[in-house]
Amino acid sequence: MTELHELTALELAAAYACGDTSPTEVVDHLLARIGGGDRVGAFTTVSADRARAAAVGAERVLRSADRAGLPRLFGVPTAVKDLEATAGVRTTLGSALFRDWVPEHDDEIVDVMADAGLISLGKTTVPEFGAACYTEPEVAAPARSPFDLRRSAAGSSGGAAAAVGARLVPIAQGSDTAGSVRSPASACGVVGLKPSRGLVTAGPAGNDGMGLSVRGPIARTVRDTAAFLDVLADRTGAGTVHPPRADSYERACDAPVPRLRIALAQGSVSGAPVDPEVAGAAELTARTLAGLGHDVFVRDQAPDPELTEGFRAMFTALVGSRVMALDASSLRPIVRHLRSRAQELTSGELAASIGVVQARARAWALGHADADVVITPTVTGPPTFVGQLRNDADPAAELAAMTAFTGNTVLANATGFPAISLPLGWSSQGLPLGVSLTAGWGREDLLLGVSASLEEALPWSHRYDERTGG
Repeated sequence: MTELHELTALELAAAYACGDTSPTEVVDHLLARIGGGDRVGAFTTVSADRARAAAVGAERVLRSADRAGLPRLFGVPTAVKDLEATAGVRTTLGSALFRDWVPEHDDEIVDVMADAGLISLGKTTVPEFGAACYTEPEVAAPARSPFDLRRSAAGSSGGAAAAVGARLVPIAQGSDTAGSVRSPASACGVVGLKPSRGLVTAGPAGNDGMGLSVRGPIARTVRDTAAFLDVLADRTGAGTVHPPRADSYERACDAPVPRLRIALAQGSVSGAPVDPEVAGAAELTARTLAGLGHDVFVRDQAPDPELTEGFRAMFTALVGSRVMALDASSLRPIVRHLRSRAQELTSGELAASIGVVQARARAWALGHADADVVITPTVTGPPTFVGQLRNDADPAAELAAMTAFTGNTVLANATGFPAISLPLGWSSQGLPLGVSLTAGWGREDLLLGVSASLEEALPWSHRYDERTGG
């Protein structure tokens, strides 16, 4: 018999419709699973009473005579990244400075999820202010890969990806400024989608001012990812320009995929070497798509130090602006380092860096204009060990190591294109190795259709390891 935590978000929605289970039963089951030992460090705060109350309300609605018009994922459990203010729920931002902060208002993305009837079980763990590609805050246990508890869940949506990978929730909300949805998806063997710039609302308080950050879905399956994207993209953001939207991203998963031109771009813009097994996963993906009838060709992804350095300056300024007024002595060394560098960065230097990144992003887009989809390794190596990237004694070296590990993820943030990480590769040690697919701006429908065909050809659901809670 299939256990409730093994059901996907869409399977739970179908089970509700058939009366096979209920939101209260599912929420209680998942809360018990979390309470029994969150060994992956997925949650910083569990809002059990709030979740149970929401489940009771959802169940009452589902039992009513008229269910017509209910959102597709009504009553399905999820979790909110701890960078998103949530009214009445402790929101730490991964920082000891905000250990006891309970916001009075929701960020807009939290409202969007609530309006769709999703039930949040709590706040997923993040690095301090989301400023690292690993998740090891002072306010919570490190987020770990469900496939090897010695390994990091990456960051900054590490807790969200760990929660989905460990089957504590079927779907979770993440955000992505430099790969923060896709890197954790790769480390945890799940699907992570960074949507097109402007597709998902940032809300009045959520826009980073540089166009790098976007909220996105994390799920175990492509169809769950698409259905969750339908939820997240359901509201017009303040001051954003939206790309064309598909009528239904979920239905795009079943639409016929035309014969595509697909580029395999091996290498990393960071200049870091790509692990051979990671490169092999990308090559397997390319061969599989060729076998499905697509026109696949190979080209190198050359290092681009101008893009890398310019993006680093933008990221530094972004983090620095968030923490400039805070007590520097209370910040983690890497955040304190970024704050110090941001203070030294002049407005002219920042403007020049933005111009360089825009130019290099445009050059990358034009260089791949002959391809409908571009395949790259998601990150340059397998999941790192907990503590491997952290270097409190030399945060400058830590920043360089993080840049090397994330590799190509910054490209989608710079171009604004949608990119998805799929668990299509597995190391000799059984670790997940993400492969990234990138499409043109607004082509999430195409990306999801191709991804669904890859999930069918190279299934991964059987890989979850029950011994570590996955």
